[in-house]
Amino acid sequence: MALRRFSFVHLWPLGACAVLGLLLVAQPSSVVTAAAQPHYLSPMCLAFSPDGARLYVAEHTGNALAIVDPAKAAVVATIPLPEGPVGVAVSPDGRKVYVACATADVVAVVNPEKRAVEKKIHVGRDPYGVALSKDGATLYVCNRFTNDVSVIATAEGAEKARIPATRQPSYCAVDEAAGTLVVGNALPLGSDNDPDLASVITLVDVATRQKTGEVRLPLGSNQVAGIACSPDGQYAYVAHVLGRFLVPTTQVERGWMNTNALSVVNVAKRELVATVLLDDLEMGVANPLGVAVSADGARIYVSHRGTHDLSVLDRTALHAAIDATPVDKRADLANDLSFLVRTKVKDRWACGGLGPCGIAVSPDGATVYAANYYSDTVTGLRTDKGKVAATIALGPKQEMDLVRRGDFLFHDADLCFQHWQSCSSCHPDGRSDGLMWDLLNDGIGNPKNTKSLLLANRMAPVMALGVRPDVRAASRAGIKFILFLQPDEKDVDALVAYIGSMKAEPGPVAVAPAMKAGVERGRKLFNDPKVGCATCHVAPLFTDQKLYDVGTQGKYDATGAFVTPTLVELFRTAPYLHDGSAVTIMDVLTTANHDDKHGHTSQLTKQQLRDLEAYLESL
Repeated sequence: MALRRFSFVHLWPLGACAVLGLLLVAQPSSVVTAAAQPHYLSPMCLAFSPDGARLYVAEHTGNALAIVDPAKAAVVATIPLPEGPVGVAVSPDGRKVYVACATADVVAVVNPEKRAVEKKIHVGRDPYGVALSKDGATLYVCNRFTNDVSVIATAEGAEKARIPATRQPSYCAVDEAAGTLVVGNALPLGSDNDPDLASVITLVDVATRQKTGEVRLPLGSNQVAGIACSPDGQYAYVAHVLGRFLVPTTQVERGWMNTNALSVVNVAKRELVATVLLDDLEMGVANPLGVAVSADGARIYVSHRGTHDLSVLDRTALHAAIDATPVDKRADLANDLSFLVRTKVKDRWACGGLGPCGIAVSPDGATVYAANYYSDTVTGLRTDKGKVAATIALGPKQEMDLVRRGDFLFHDADLCFQHWQSCSSCHPDGRSDGLMWDLLNDGIGNPKNTKSLLLANRMAPVMALGVRPDVRAASRAGIKFILFLQPDEKDVDALVAYIGSMKAEPGPVAVAPAMKAGVERGRKLFNDPKVGCATCHVAPLFTDQKLYDVGTQGKYDATGAFVTPTLVELFRTAPYLHDGSAVTIMDVLTTANHDDKHGHTSQLTKQQLRDLEAYLESL
């Protein structure tokens, strides 16, 4: 796609939304028809067999596991899987392949010789990243929506324990030398007014299955993605976005809004060594996702979904450069765009495909492979030259329809001046990054919590103050004033179609049998006129789309009237209220509900409040 280089960087934005900011607009019903849709595969993660003879690729929307012969650069088999395959792990003897199937809430145990699923192991909600112990006896599975990690005994094929995480654990890695499971919590948990708001890394003792520590990443860190450990077991390398949410979004140059980072964690000491920026001085590398360390420990590879390339770091040089930095200055490296450039630590390689996600280094170290989500390909890059040596098509090439193109653009930093960010940099999965941004569409100096885009196509007006009449207007303004390029109406069409295609996920409570009675009691309370929740939160959107003053006006707000937010998928949109000041749903019902201005909840008993909370978490 040709880049549109019309920059508004030095103009005063008259309207905005955080990275496509609240792209809220009604999708024309004619955009998506009932006609047969193309079958996109969307390779997400991949893993090698121990001998390197096979490469296993999880096809996220293809609902299958592809078996690739790297020597022949060809697919030799495709095995159907439950919905939403993501994380992949291979047993040490190569006889089992474990795949987390996010939509189905199971781990599929695949026999690659028989080319069949032998078993489905039920785990938590939305299982995502996986990690296997070196002996193959224990599989760890990150459950994003139940905020925990399943521990599976592979010999029995059964879940043995759940380890609590913090918020939306997405990827993990086993540090064998330290006897530690390193878990990345994708999103921060806390009030938007928290001066240290950031995602954390959870550390777990694999022997006791107990949490032993937590490492907080730098302020604004979110969307924690791939994790890889050094061969010596001393360090873990964690990819994530670093949001500069405390400044008004007046420009995007030099990472003014979002930068893209790699954090180095000393696992044994349970401390952050340093966070370094993967971006260049005047060009970003948006949305880091996959991380891999070569078997000899010489290199660290990081894929960038938004800029379709890889960062390649000399690991020895990286640590030497960090060690040469005074200890009291190392925190400043998270703001130093020149660090990896001037120390000659980093190189960038084009990956040869669109939207690289998972990456894996061949056992012989000669090739690094990338799963290209939007190309439906796997590419192999020679590690000695950084050139594409093979492109493996997982299926027939298909043109992108309008929704698929919108999905691609939503994650494509080519749509942003200098490629610092994509729409997904503030709206992961089209939802919220858990931060607040000072968006210039409603004047400078009044930051607001990032809103989910789910159901935005069915709402008008949109955004917290209702300053955009519909999604199309918001989409256009987002490209122009946040991504800082002149919007193309065809791109706007595609983005609106993609937003309209988003489907709501039921809350974890909704599928928990033990919570059924409490949810039903909460539903009755919600609809009780004496409580009053349903007066403004009208089903099925759970909003009347009107502005109300419910007593949440802060010192930076010119008005106290805000559009009633939808409650659909409330379980994944914390923190709450327009300023993100309420960390939990219970906070909304109690400490943040002054004078019962958003629901008459002060007279409810503790049990009634828990029931109402359960119902809201089920939506």
